[in-house]
Order: sequence, then C-alpha cells, then structure tokens
Amino acid sequence: MNSKTILAFIVLCFTFHGLFAQKGQMFPTMKAETINDKVITLPDHTKGKATLIGVAYSKKSQENLESWMQPIYSTFINPPKSDLFGSTTYNVNMQFVALARGIAKAAEKTLKGNMKKNIDKKLHDNVAIVLGSVKEYKKKLNLGAKDDPYFFILSPEGKILFVTSGKYSPSKMSAIEDALYDYTE
Repeated sequence: MNSKTILAFIVLCFTFHGLFAQKGQMFPTMKAETINDKVITLPDHTKGKATLIGVAYSKKSQENLESWMQPIYSTFINPPKSDLFGSTTYNVNMQFVALARGIAKAAEKTLKGNMKKNIDKKLHDNVAIVLGSVKEYKKKLNLGAKDDPYFFILSPEGKILFVTSGKYSPSKMSAIEDALYDYTE
C-alpha cells in the first residue's frame, strides 16, 4: 500500500466512525415549533413509539431533506391501505427538523412562511424549526457535511438506533425500513 491509499483508508475510517458515533446514545432534547405553530420537545414528543427524525441545518441540506418527504410520507405516515403484496405497515412517528441559528422573529416568520408555502400541507405537523445554537446540535448529533440531511431512528425511549445521511435514494430508504422492521405492527 502506498501512503495515499493508507491516508485515504484512515480518513474513511474516521468518517464512518464520526457518522455513527452517536448510535446508542439518547437523542438530545430539542425545543421546536412546527410550521403549524405547535411547540414540541423532541424526543419527548415522540416517546412511546419508534421515531424517524430527519435533520437539516443549511439551505442545501433542507432541499435534500425535502427529497425524502414524499417517499417517507407514502411509506410511514400514509401508506397505501391495501397492497396485494402484503407490504409492511409501520407504526412510527416522523419528524423533519430544520436547525436555524438564533434568527430574529421576523426572519423566523419568513422561514416558516416559505416552508408552509413549499411543503405539502399534509406534512406541516411533521415539520419543525429549532432555533438556537446549531453548533450545539451539530456536536451532540455528530453532524458532518452541511449539505446533507441526517436521519435518526429512535427507540420508543429516545435512544438512537440507526443513522444515515444524504439525499434520498431507494437503497437508503430500504436501510431505514430494515432498521424499523422490529417496530412494525
């Protein structure tokens, strides 16, 4: 092995370790407000049932998070009523979270207004904004690339069971479904 290959391997190991370091830890407490103006505290709001939380902390990651919304809605929130193939029905909570630095109230209203306009109404109760220190949550959740959304599967008690990141893909969705399989009814 040459030195470039060894260096690439070391960087890859640290990247994967960093992405999954939070697995097994409790999800940090986040006070949030849905775009329907309901105040919630995560993970308390979702305790008692397995939960999928998507987190974005930049404009680009929010756009990539939105690529997940319809597939997640169709799979977890409002799956088809009858399926000839006997598909699995998931009994899970779902929350999309936008982390926003301490923005002014006027800017918060604009952000919320844009989200209401651009996100399907059926998802409004599942989309929330967390104002405050993005750095704090980046550290606690070990968030990396700011262009990527991050997805966390939580146990009914709020412990992180599974993590993935990036733009929607069928293989990533399949991995999430596999991780949630133990929580289906």
